[in-house]
Amino acid sequence: MARLNSPCAYSAAVNAYNGKLIDIWYRLFKPAVEKQRVIKNYLPLLHLEQAVSPIWFLGMNPSVSSKVEEEFGKYTWIDDAQKRKIQKKQLESHEKHAYFTRLKTFYRDNSFYGRSEKALPIFHDMYPVRHTNQKEFEVFLKSAPNLKQELDDANKVFLEQSAPKVIVVFNSKASEFIKEIYGIPKVPVITTDKVNGMTFVYSSMYTGQRALDKFASVRLAREIREILTDMDL
Repeated sequence: MARLNSPCAYSAAVNAYNGKLIDIWYRLFKPAVEKQRVIKNYLPLLHLEQAVSPIWFLGMNPSVSSKVEEEFGKYTWIDDAQKRKIQKKQLESHEKHAYFTRLKTFYRDNSFYGRSEKALPIFHDMYPVRHTNQKEFEVFLKSAPNLKQELDDANKVFLEQSAPKVIVVFNSKASEFIKEIYGIPKVPVITTDKVNGMTFVYSSMYTGQRALDKFASVRLAREIREILTDMDL
């Protein structure tokens, strides 16, 4: 059986990653935002510590709503109270937002993955920037290469310290970025890669206009199930 990382090691990795994000936010994000008018200076999405699981669901970045604008639109410093506020709202999202509830159904429902007796996957977004339009967000990242590089480096360290066994990337562009971070050759017909003890499974978005249909979801669930069965997880 594949060995899982300990809760203590994961917790330490979360704290280090969130601390790094806040440092990057002050040094690189705020100056990058001031150079354009599309991306707003909202509080970043910190990683919400969750129950240890061998499988992670990876997204690109969080969307933004009028509620986010109201609650996270202005700030000058991220102190402990603001960290608690961010994580409280993230916990509410994990419980209520369609992105999380549908992926939890995909994970638990016997029609798809059928893993209701196991711990839920850990949810993580590669970039903590709150913005809904992905094309605009990609343009922003391209305009701030130093910011993207440091966020990529932080993600790589975080994943390797947390040591998930299987990472399902639910975004085609995020899948491209993962390949860049790990120096994986871009082979169009390959849907999985193994690197540093982790297996990446590439997918399109599960919700939204370009979401997977039911048949694609069933095929994805079967592929994940086969990978975990081979690992005896």
